[in-house]
Amino acid sequence: MKSLKSLAKLGYFALACLITTGCLDKSYNMIGRECPQVTKHEPSYELIQQYLHSVTLYEGYQTHAHFDVLIMSDQMCAVYAALHSAKVGHNENERTAFLSQLLEENREYLTLYLLAQITDESHISMSDKNSAWSVFITNAHGRIMTPHSIKEVELNPEIRSIFSYRYVSFKKPYCIKFAACDIAGTQYIKPGDISTITFAGAGMAGSLEWTEQALTKEQAVENGVLKRQDDLSIKAAFSKIAEPRQRHEDYYFC
Repeated sequence: MKSLKSLAKLGYFALACLITTGCLDKSYNMIGRECPQVTKHEPSYELIQQYLHSVTLYEGYQTHAHFDVLIMSDQMCAVYAALHSAKVGHNENERTAFLSQLLEENREYLTLYLLAQITDESHISMSDKNSAWSVFITNAHGRIMTPHSIKEVELNPEIRSIFSYRYVSFKKPYCIKFAACDIAGTQYIKPGDISTITFAGAGMAGSLEWTEQALTKEQAVENGVLKRQDDLSIKAAFSKIAEPRQRHEDYYFC
C-alpha cells in the first residue's frame, strides 16, 4: 500500500511539473507576443574571461582596495568592435576597418580599463600624482612598465556591457595606457608571454597574471562574432541557466 501511495504521489508531482512547464512556456510565448523583446547579441564569455580579472586586497578581514581590470588585447578589441558595430549598424567592411584601426592602436599602446574601489579616506583619484594606489605591469622578461597616462573616464556602453555586473556606481572607472613597445619598435609583451599587473599601496601590494594570445586579423574578426539570443521559449530559459556564468569575484568583506 505504501508503495502504491508513493507512486501516486510521484505521479501527481510529475503531472504538476508538466502543467507548470506548459504554463511557463505559454507565458514566455505570451511575453514575446504582447511585449516585443530586444534581440540580444552577446560576445563569448570564455573569451572575455581570459582578459577580465578581479583582485581584492585584504589585511585580515579589512578590505583596502578592489580592482576589476579589462585588458584590451587584440581579442578584446575584436569583441569591442563587434559590439560597437552591432550598435551603430556597421556592415562587415566597416566593422573590419574599425577593428583594423583598433589593432593598429594596440601596436602603440596597451590599454587597460579599470574599475577601482579604494577604502583609504585620503584617496581622491588614481590619476593624482600622490595617489594612495598605483599600478604597473611586469612583462615576461622582468621589465617594469609604468603608465603613460591614467585618466578617470565615463565608460562607453560597449565597455560597460563587457564588465557586466562588475560595473557599479561606487567603483571609479579609469582608462590606463602603457607604451606597447620601446623606441626601436620591439613589443614589450609578445604572444605567449605571461605578464603581471601589480596594484601597490604604501607597504602593500596585490597582483594578477594574464597570458597574451597570438592572433591574426582574420581570427580577430571570427572571435568578434556575437551570439544572437532572441528565443523566449521555456527551453531557452532553462538552457540559459545552465550556461557558465561570470564568477562573483567582487563579493568581498568591507
